[in-house]
Amino acid sequence: MVEKVLSKQDIEDFLTGAEILGTGGGGGIEWARGMLKFIDQHDKKIRLIDPKDVPKDALVVGAAGVGGGVTKDIREKIEKKFGARPSMESFMKTSILAEKMMSGELGDEIYAFLAFELGCGNTILPGCIAAMNDKYLVDGDCNGRAVPEIELCTLNIKDIPFTPIAIVTPWMETMIVKKVYDYSRAEDICRYVAVVSGGSCMTMGAPVRGRMLPEVIVNNSVSGSINLGKAVREARERGRDPVEAAVKSVDGYLLFKGVVTRFEREERGGFMWGEHHYKGVDEYEGHKFKVWYKNENQISWIDEKPYVTCPDSLCVLDAETGKGLSNWGADYSQGRKVAVIGIKAADLWLTPRGLEIFNPKHFGFDIEYHPIEKFVGSKH
Repeated sequence: MVEKVLSKQDIEDFLTGAEILGTGGGGGIEWARGMLKFIDQHDKKIRLIDPKDVPKDALVVGAAGVGGGVTKDIREKIEKKFGARPSMESFMKTSILAEKMMSGELGDEIYAFLAFELGCGNTILPGCIAAMNDKYLVDGDCNGRAVPEIELCTLNIKDIPFTPIAIVTPWMETMIVKKVYDYSRAEDICRYVAVVSGGSCMTMGAPVRGRMLPEVIVNNSVSGSINLGKAVREARERGRDPVEAAVKSVDGYLLFKGVVTRFEREERGGFMWGEHHYKGVDEYEGHKFKVWYKNENQISWIDEKPYVTCPDSLCVLDAETGKGLSNWGADYSQGRKVAVIGIKAADLWLTPRGLEIFNPKHFGFDIEYHPIEKFVGSKH
């Protein structure tokens, strides 16, 4: 078995890559940095293990923060009752408590932790939980990108039960969910706990044994994100085009270059919803591009016609630096020059069962999914 202890440079490269592959979400980079600072203070390291190297009988558990936007009245109610949000130390204690709850419920020691999605915060989270418990982080995740809902998960494609689920709120309120009807019900339960907790809660679930792991997840996506970040960093250092380097690293496609003309965001039901609009520049001058997102970018249109959609990834980068832009914060300032790149979905998503779960109609759009190659041509 070979493990890789992530260096500070590895982590910085991962964060750069994950900001891109998070497709506008996946947990903010500053949240990730707060967790990383915490484990540094405790002299802990993230140890990465290839899915194929996990022992066959070893227990792997997924971990994530569930959350998103909440309305003003809920936020004010929470602030009135609890005051300020808990510190990072308190947050990490919720994850350690969740680990103890899961281990106790399963009656077995957890060998490694798994990211449900690829993104700065929600991949670093299980990495830091693993570090604090002297366990491993699996080099893989359940999407190959970030997604807004629990049911959008490769484990769901493979009928891996999501239960038991350990849920801990920011104020150390706990519950174990032993049975759910399906993944969408798991999403509803966890999301509503997050909403009534001011927009977030800690969850662990979907236990899986090592023998099954490589067949039910997107393998080596963490190391892939490190490689992407490294490619972007080296392009910057050498005065080369970081967007071109990013496209090459992920075997992706340049979809559009433009400037931001409008950005819309609404907080509702524990999610962020909205659109970004662009007008084309350079070879795309005279064209318009639009992206719709629910937490993460899902559907695009070019000149009002449906274009690349989920489960393929839509990643928006700063055209000059190659930085992946987030649907949170103020990344989409009017006039910012951007490049939109597309990445083919992981193979599991392109199976009949995968496309049944994750497609534009899941979000209420009467749009058929078409492979990204239909729009931009095959490379092979």
